This record gives sequence, C-alpha cells and structure tokens, in this order.
Amino acid sequence: MTLQEFQERFRALGPRARIKALPSLVQELSAADRSRALLDLIQDAHSSPLVRSASLRILKTCCAEDPDLFQSFLGDRNPAVVKASARALKDIEALHRRSFPVARAFLKKLAATEDKDRRIKILRAVARLSAPWTQAVLIESLADPSQHVRDFLVKDLARRNVVNQRLLIKRLAVGPWYGKSAVIAIMGMRGNSAFLKHLAPSVSDPNADVRRSLAEALGQIGGKDSLCMLVKLAEDKNPYVKRTAEEALRKTSDPKFR
Repeated sequence: MTLQEFQERFRALGPRARIKALPSLVQELSAADRSRALLDLIQDAHSSPLVRSASLRILKTCCAEDPDLFQSFLGDRNPAVVKASARALKDIEALHRRSFPVARAFLKKLAATEDKDRRIKILRAVARLSAPWTQAVLIESLADPSQHVRDFLVKDLARRNVVNQRLLIKRLAVGPWYGKSAVIAIMGMRGNSAFLKHLAPSVSDPNADVRRSLAEALGQIGGKDSLCMLVKLAEDKNPYVKRTAEEALRKTSDPKFR
C-alpha cells in the first residue's frame, strides 16, 4: 500500500474505527512510509489526541532511532499525548542502553578492518537493519578516513525519515575535521533549522573544509540565522569558503530566507 492509499483509507474511517484500524493499516506500508505516515498523523493539527497517542505508541515499535523525537512531544497540551511520549521515551532509552554493546562490537570490527571496501560492505549491511543500535554505528563511522565510506553514510543518513539528532550533534563536537564536514553535510541536506544553534560554532572552525561545508549547509537550511552566519563566512580568508558562502547568499531571494 502506498502512503497516499493509506491516507485515503484512514480518512474514510470514523473516529473510533481509526484507532482500531491504525495498527493493521500501518503494517501494510513499507518501513520508510510507516514512520512517515505516523509522523504525519502526530504532527497534524486536525488529528485527535487519541489518534496522536496511538500513533506515538506504534512509532515506538518501528522508529526507535531518535529519542529526541519523542522528547519534543512532552510539552504537548494534551495529557494523553504527553503520557504516550513519556512512555515511549523511557522504553526507547532503555532499549538504547541494552543495545550499546552490540554497536560497540560492530565499531570494534570496523576499526580492525583495513580494507575500505570491506568496511563499506559491513556498513551497507548495517544500514539495511532496523535495530535501534544501527544509527549509532553509522553516525560514529562518519569519522571513517575513506571519503568513499563517508559519502555512502552521508547519503544514507540524509535520506532517512528519522535520524538520531543527539548522536549527530555529539559526532559534530568531537571531530576529526572530515567527520565534522560529513555531519554538517547531513544536517544541511535534512534542512532542519533546529540544527543551526549546534552549527554556529563551526563558523570559526580552524579547518577550511568544515567552514566550506557549513556555508553549503546553511544555503540548504535557509532562514535568518543561516543568513547571519553566511555573511560572516562570505568574509572568510579562504577563497573556497568565501565563494561557497557567496553562492549560498545568492539564494536570499528565496522566500525561506525571509
């Protein structure tokens, strides 16, 4: 079933029937569409509190990668939504703690694998899994010295419906420079303005490629805060950083910057 078909079938149901049918309807979707459909229902202002709460409970079982996703609903006005979010957050954080040894074992195996083609083969296999520890492995591996490996990881993590923002932010803070550039590229491609406050320190990063990556990402994210940082980067002494920032500034005519 496609996402559009799901939406049409769901809207055709009555209020009580929606709650009852939601779990089985969601199961007919692909894994990627499943999380997208549930997020749409949770974020839809017209969804009832019961539908939103039910969607949060189901989302926990198929989308445990990002605890902060559930954290964001703890301030909701409806007590049922807050309760469902708190329960999901508690269960997911416990799941991540239990799965940490698995992620650590995979990272140890990757560190001992000298052949970059072999490393990317392992990471491709990990990326196909839906276990909660997989993103810990993928995000930590953004510090891989191989550009080929990093390019694969950036593309994979940027296209996901949900990514562990907490781990991305942590990876950004520790380097190496090429790991930072990879994280910044993902944040830019995802276009989430919530990343901007974490990206701000990179304006003065000592590495030119990090600053260049930042300029490109800011052009993708847009907004007034991005514009302020781009103005600073357009004065950068490095010609590549300066040129990238200037190109991004040309996008200021786009409504998203207003």
